[in-house]
Amino acid sequence: MTNALDRRIIPFYGDDLIAVQDSDGTIYVLFARLCENLGLARRSQVLRVQRHAVLAKGLIALQVRTDGGPQEVQCLRLDLLPLWLSGVQASRVKPEIQDKLVRYQEDAASVLWQAFKPQIVVEQTAITQPIDEQVLQQLQQIAEMGRAITRMAEQQIELQHQQAALTNRMDAAARIIKDVYGMVTNIDVRLGVLEDQVQPASFISDKQATEVSNRVKALAELLSGKDAAKNWYQGIFQELYRRFGVSSYKIIHQEQYESVLAFLDDWRQSALAGRSLEQRPTNDR
Repeated sequence: MTNALDRRIIPFYGDDLIAVQDSDGTIYVLFARLCENLGLARRSQVLRVQRHAVLAKGLIALQVRTDGGPQEVQCLRLDLLPLWLSGVQASRVKPEIQDKLVRYQEDAASVLWQAFKPQIVVEQTAITQPIDEQVLQQLQQIAEMGRAITRMAEQQIELQHQQAALTNRMDAAARIIKDVYGMVTNIDVRLGVLEDQVQPASFISDKQATEVSNRVKALAELLSGKDAAKNWYQGIFQELYRRFGVSSYKIIHQEQYESVLAFLDDWRQSALAGRSLEQRPTNDR
């Protein structure tokens, strides 16, 4: 078939990513290869994408030249790759693949973009029509939100690993903690007072970030119990980013901390009462 697209194989941390460029210049990634590399069931991931209002627009079938001849394959638009990857939960992949998942979330889109960048730059020099600024702005917003969600998901994984490691050490350290608890508490209070005096607009502490993480986890588990088909971690991250402008637990300002906790608690109470997020009183600002 003359309309079949040439594929490009890009090495990525020992894997091969396969991508094509459509006649209009848009770059797409072969979805089946992504799922195979991450050990994900392609069918279930396709269904998840099709249920997503944004992702569904970027999953299309294209004719691609392969060693066995032209074939119609499902491809995901490159600018939506970070958004899809951010919704892949670490618990859904094998433990030995979790580090690989983080690498994909951090670098896959950038590596693919760099592979096609020279060709894209050459093609753009021949463009005479004005660029649709509104479309570019929307794509930039999607990319920014995807990166923010990825960072928050990575921090959620990191904090849960830290909590698991701490729990494993608790039994052996219990007696020592009991002896020094009073001293540590006193030092912690003094340091907190000093920090507030020196830098009153500082970011929240690791302890406070862990508290936010715990409440996000509890809320996600509660909501998943009511609707397991939806990725509630992603939904919560999106709301935190939209309402408070934070892409990381650790860059929540001290003055936002109580509002963030109140927002998460209000959402939890609304869920327990059977109300949706939109029906919740808007007092989280």
